Amino acid sequence: MCAVVQWIMTRLLRTALIASLLCALAACQRHPPTTEPRSAPGDPALSIAGDPESASGATWTLVGTLDGTPVNLQGILLKPRGPGPFPAVVLSHGAGGNAQSYGRALGSVMRTWGLVGIAVNYTHARGAPGGALGTLLQQGASPANAFRAHAAVSVLARLRYVDVRRVAAHGHSMGAFVTTAFVAAYPADVRVASHTAGGVLLDAIHREGMPAPSVAEARRIQAPYQWHHGLFDYAVTFLLDRRFDSVLTAPHEGHLYRRLRHAEVATDPEVLSRVRAWYTAHGMFSVRYQ
Repeated sequence: MCAVVQWIMTRLLRTALIASLLCALAACQRHPPTTEPRSAPGDPALSIAGDPESASGATWTLVGTLDGTPVNLQGILLKPRGPGPFPAVVLSHGAGGNAQSYGRALGSVMRTWGLVGIAVNYTHARGAPGGALGTLLQQGASPANAFRAHAAVSVLARLRYVDVRRVAAHGHSMGAFVTTAFVAAYPADVRVASHTAGGVLLDAIHREGMPAPSVAEARRIQAPYQWHHGLFDYAVTFLLDRRFDSVLTAPHEGHLYRRLRHAEVATDPEVLSRVRAWYTAHGMFSVRYQ
């Protein structure tokens, strides 16, 4: 009788142990352990608060000196579930928005494609800390904002779950101007780019401090670039993107939308479907996400 009881107890303990191990494994798959960002001597201090896999994502701050430039920047980070490495996209918000609002909205969509989304607050951010680097007079395509986008890539490079060989840039309106300037100034940062409601000004009328980029900047772009613009856009005329298309020397394509207004083009499903196809065609995704 004692032997029978002992056999039953042994089987119960074994079953409980297996169940606990399975539960632990499932928990690990749902919530992979957070890893500390990579760092090297002299790197600015990077801190991440929250879970980038959650619906709202995580927030990040970067404080210190980057490439000899003082930085004190803030932004948002969203990632797909799993260890990666994942491709990523730098999302650039328009005037009146900020990294949290635009980055969360677009980042949530692009996360379903398999992308890590990162956004930083620019000098034209509203309702968010301005940060150190640039002033309110240096909006849109200013060197200060292009550097902020470059700083976001430096954050991605310190995350073990990001493949920095596959980074895209995408922005809307004033953020589209940033995207053009960023991709032109830091060609090694980006594999492919896209924007909504952007464009360039003729060099003859472009002056320092204007938020729109110049023709000369567009001509320096090397990354494949796709643009989208609504014909009912009364904030940024589609003629700026028409001019952008005419001066680009990198591989590119553009799309005009008869029915879309300025804000609508940023989140239109057809637009985003074309952006995803553009990224796929230019090697952003592994077979898993194609």
